Amino acid sequence: MKYIEWNNLITKHFFNETKADKEVLLYVNDEVITSLGEPFNVGVDDFIESVKNGPHWTTRAGFCQKALQACEDWRLRGLEYPPYVNYLAFFVLAAVTETDYAPHSYYPGFWKRLNEPQESGMPPSFSRMIELWDDLEKWSREDKHEEFGRFVARVRGGYMHVGLPRAQTVLSEYERKHLPNLFDKANLDPTDPPSPAIISKILRNYGQEVLENRTFKLLNSVQADDTVLRKALIEVVLDELEEWDGLVEEIIEEEKQPNLQVHTGLRLCIKLDSMAGHASVYVRFKSSRMFPEDGLNFKERSGQSLLFCREAHQGWSTPLVEATEGSAIKFNGSNLDWHEGVLFVDSNNHWHARLRGADVRLFRLGVMDGLPDWVETQKLERGREFLIAFSQKLEAKIRQWGEDYCEYFKQENVSGIPNGWFLFRIKNVTESCPDIDILTLSTLVRLTLIEGVKSGRGNVYFKFAPPKVAIENSSGTEIVTMNGVNLKQPDVNVPIWILPNDVSAGQPLRIEVNLEEHRLSKIIRLEEFALPLSFDETPYRDSRGRICANDVPIRVCGSFVYGVDEHISYPSTIPTHLSDKIIFLGEKPGQVIDWPRESIPSSWHPVWSIACISRKQRQAFFCGNSNHLKTEYSLDKPVGDRSCVKRWKEALWVRRKVTNPPEILEVRKIWEEYVRAARSV
Repeated sequence: MKYIEWNNLITKHFFNETKADKEVLLYVNDEVITSLGEPFNVGVDDFIESVKNGPHWTTRAGFCQKALQACEDWRLRGLEYPPYVNYLAFFVLAAVTETDYAPHSYYPGFWKRLNEPQESGMPPSFSRMIELWDDLEKWSREDKHEEFGRFVARVRGGYMHVGLPRAQTVLSEYERKHLPNLFDKANLDPTDPPSPAIISKILRNYGQEVLENRTFKLLNSVQADDTVLRKALIEVVLDELEEWDGLVEEIIEEEKQPNLQVHTGLRLCIKLDSMAGHASVYVRFKSSRMFPEDGLNFKERSGQSLLFCREAHQGWSTPLVEATEGSAIKFNGSNLDWHEGVLFVDSNNHWHARLRGADVRLFRLGVMDGLPDWVETQKLERGREFLIAFSQKLEAKIRQWGEDYCEYFKQENVSGIPNGWFLFRIKNVTESCPDIDILTLSTLVRLTLIEGVKSGRGNVYFKFAPPKVAIENSSGTEIVTMNGVNLKQPDVNVPIWILPNDVSAGQPLRIEVNLEEHRLSKIIRLEEFALPLSFDETPYRDSRGRICANDVPIRVCGSFVYGVDEHISYPSTIPTHLSDKIIFLGEKPGQVIDWPRESIPSSWHPVWSIACISRKQRQAFFCGNSNHLKTEYSLDKPVGDRSCVKRWKEALWVRRKVTNPPEILEVRKIWEEYVRAARSV
């Protein structure tokens, strides 16, 4: 293949929409090149030959001189991708090439790939290759606003020029692809990552089936030169964890095929009343997955508890409530086994919610998450206030640590927590507690974006809902800027900064935090909300929701359905999946069925199904047909005996205050007409 064909193929492989807002590692080895070239019947030798030749406009003779010439004014050529990526890929390929020289020697691998004497030393102009690495970072972050991924020019070890390609070998594509398996095995929650300081320990303990030997060598290295790269590895792993949506592929032995499950981590929450000496403990969770429309019904493995929740805001669930005792009260989290943990399962929706077992539990105020009360967290940060709950067997150790390394350490003498547990309030921790992971105080500062509404992939947000800037593990002295202008921090005790209201849309916005040892930055862009003039580019989806081509027989695009002659606008079957107990109501007073105690009607069609969640909570759903969509409703002649008519009125009128109406406005108006009319029955 020609040079540009190889260049576009490799660049598109590493930089694409699936990598939006993620750090891209240009990890290239023989397997990657072979895999990319296989459809075109070419391989590593053809790739290297194309790099030797360079793009068609290069005229210089030297290898690195051709690379520099490929980079010069390349944006003026109207190219889709930077035309020098092939050279950077070759430099990384050289870094993973085995030679007869010491493992830390770089140049022998470089010359070996070019079939030149391996003792030739540094190639001419190799010291200027940093210009290419820097330009790739600029292209990914400023030109493309991280929509195809974020490249960072890092250096591995103490040697600048060879450290740049070596930094790309921090994690292979195979390792990165299989990190979710490691996360699941370690019971990590993507919405509540642990302290960066213990990520290395987690990788060593759970990475045997995922990580390669050279990654373990990096994790275990005591060389000062590997410190920077180990930090880069931790950053990449944390990015992948936070991007993980909790989806896990499990193999069901009976079916012998993958079964997708959504795994999420339960969080204990504490409403503390120090004056009354009581702590109310309840449970919720956060997920980046879309919640089922009708909420989730969790059962414990033993089948003893039935808990219900739905989405509240920003991916948070409502507090889990007991749905089996006749009242929708918050489930008491102190009844759970805090030591061993517990697993709840919603089999219908394939969701698993697990409370991690632990002897120490940490809580921070929910203001960072837009929540009231204290919310469980896996991360101890400096300069913050926390509640800490710990079991009796760790009492002496934690009391000693708290007295030595906490500016404030005081017990909360409250009821409401499990027997044998203590609750303390702590402030401004200065040192970690040895051998207790969750009390490991990290020194790594991270810049994150919270809230806001994204308009697509990458750090692109709608102007009407921009993100907020948060700093994890802040010292309280940071100055956060956007394009050189200081951002406002509404509360000096909360490490959150907000964007000004007059920010222009369409331009790159560089958010920066200057620290003593390094600088943190992110580039975002705001855009105005507007509907497209054409939906021609909107992808089709098949019956399973997967993106497909337009030759699939049955497919959908927005509200258009293709390949189906008859469009059914209303349910063709009675929705008995809504609850274990449903009251079906017909158009006429007396048309009422209490399912499953009574059979589904055959002589009349239900208009409403009322799912009985608990004695004090019901939800109404429309299940009629097009004939029932009347803007006005008038009572018809009752049918059946007096008891049926009474039950019909009770379901609509008497129980109206505990029945949530339909969410769709037009359907809700019809429901209200039925309720109004039922009053007169």
